[in-house]
Amino acid sequence: MVVGMIPPMSQPKIEILPLKKGFLRAASEATHVLVRIVAPSQPADVVATPRAPLDLALVIDRSGSMSGRPLEAALESAARIVSGLRSDDRVAVVAFDGEIEIVQPLVAATDRATLVQRIRSIDARGSTDLFGGWEEAVKQLAPFTRKDRIARVILLSDGQANHGLVNEQEIFARVTKAAGAGITTSTVGLGHGFNESLMTGMATAGEGVANFGQTADDLDEAFEEQFAILSNSYLRQVKVSVQGGSDVQARLVGELLEEGVARSRKLGTLPWDASLVAVVELKIGANAKPDALAAVNFEALTKEGEVLKFGPELIALPEADLAAYSVLPIDASVAAAVSEALVSEKIEAVEALARAGKFAEAKQEFEELLKRSDLTDWAKQKVEHLRNLLDEDAGMAIKEMRYGRSRMLRQTKAAMMRDFDTQFCVASEDAKPIYLQKKIVAGTARKPKPPQGGQAPQA
Repeated sequence: MVVGMIPPMSQPKIEILPLKKGFLRAASEATHVLVRIVAPSQPADVVATPRAPLDLALVIDRSGSMSGRPLEAALESAARIVSGLRSDDRVAVVAFDGEIEIVQPLVAATDRATLVQRIRSIDARGSTDLFGGWEEAVKQLAPFTRKDRIARVILLSDGQANHGLVNEQEIFARVTKAAGAGITTSTVGLGHGFNESLMTGMATAGEGVANFGQTADDLDEAFEEQFAILSNSYLRQVKVSVQGGSDVQARLVGELLEEGVARSRKLGTLPWDASLVAVVELKIGANAKPDALAAVNFEALTKEGEVLKFGPELIALPEADLAAYSVLPIDASVAAAVSEALVSEKIEAVEALARAGKFAEAKQEFEELLKRSDLTDWAKQKVEHLRNLLDEDAGMAIKEMRYGRSRMLRQTKAAMMRDFDTQFCVASEDAKPIYLQKKIVAGTARKPKPPQGGQAPQA
């Protein structure tokens, strides 16, 4: 069922893809199913239609802890973004330390040279009222938010909030509320000691994108990916939820929650001819009904801001006895997706060990993870990189764990299941749209390049 209007030829496809086409009742091992929402190819009459205009609020941390390379990277990145905006885009610039400065109220991006000049004049100062800076950016956008425009705050900071509101959960709640009102938030972590917990948490709550890097070149690639997704947006703010049927425990794989289990997840923006996926784990009891093991629902916004709901789609599988189940074939593409979701959970557990200073135990967990026979080539190389980085720079390894596992869960996927490769080849990745490309290292550009005038936002 689809709630909301969308042309029949442009409707997404909801797919329920089991690892095995059958289940064992009351089995000790869980059953895994891949669920995904697939966008159609962009119609010919839509190709020439530009992306929705942007209302961007750039929030730049000018506190003392940002002095030097972090602030230089933030200013250069902000300048590149502004230089690439269209004349029908609007932009505001907010700088913050212990005080909030509106460098530029929301204005049409027509005189981009002047805007860049104002950005480059920002210098480092005192403490860090991060929430205050973000809140002022929202205030700049709120009066002008419209369904036919994309409103987004982009926060560039080291996340070391020490002034004003600093409680992370309260900040996340405010960011979630703003996203519900149509103002999403993306974050960029800068420097070596930035607070990845706050920065990734804000991006997740704000239904935006979390990136980090050390140089403007690192961030260039991140923004290119973000704006490419916005330029090719089919549906925005996509969410998935799952509910187990009678005598069935259902959860979304990939996040270890302190309380309860993950039954809903924000997946982000769905581009044309692409998919967003989630892995559902089912623990099926003796009284489960095969034709209604679980129900899956998706929600989203159209580019124009209309709310759409898709579902419920039922997860139904035939029951098999042990002999029949043992010879059922495994879908290799589904297996790759399931493996990466499970690996992301393992990396989260390793991250917790590293944060507690238990580096030997963390490294041993990586060694055990590398013994898994179901690792995709990409996941194997990522785990090997994290293991080695843990010896070289534990602080940066923790950041790579946080951002890398998040991409495993929320990165846009190909529309065709046959493209869910188990092999990783850099040359093959380069041939894909940037938002489908996988990276071994989350915080470094794949191919650093010279300044390009912020061309990424153009479409």
